[in-house]
Amino acid sequence: MSDSTRPALPTSPAPAERRAATWADSAGVLGAVFAALCCMGAPVIVSVLAAIGLSWLRQDAILWPLMFFSLGIAFWGLWGDRRRRHGLLGPLALATVGAPALVAGVVLVHGPPARLVIYAGALVLVAATLWNISARKTGRQAPIPRAVQQ
Repeated sequence: MSDSTRPALPTSPAPAERRAATWADSAGVLGAVFAALCCMGAPVIVSVLAAIGLSWLRQDAILWPLMFFSLGIAFWGLWGDRRRRHGLLGPLALATVGAPALVAGVVLVHGPPARLVIYAGALVLVAATLWNISARKTGRQAPIPRAVQQ
């Protein structure tokens, strides 16, 4: 294969984009879990919001879009790390299980079972983020596609 027919390797992202992608998975998961726990009415969060005069934030019209937007940011960060850094599908797959559980606990399930579903979804999302951070720190690089190796 001559040099002119080889596919171009992706260029390195700009430093600002790299920093944003580094924190996107963590920030997205934290935002989504915060929104879900607010919707659930977690006493600690409700108390802190009331103490600082922000109890008006506990409206579904604010929290649902925040949760969906935060999950989008989290998936962007997880996908970017999978593609550019470590090549592992596990953290992204685990988050794909946790996110629907979190959303279902907030939107579809009501009463005491909703708490269990929200906690389970939040736990799975946090585990996916920790796995992603661990894979990022080990420095395992994404495998080079065969077309580029030849």
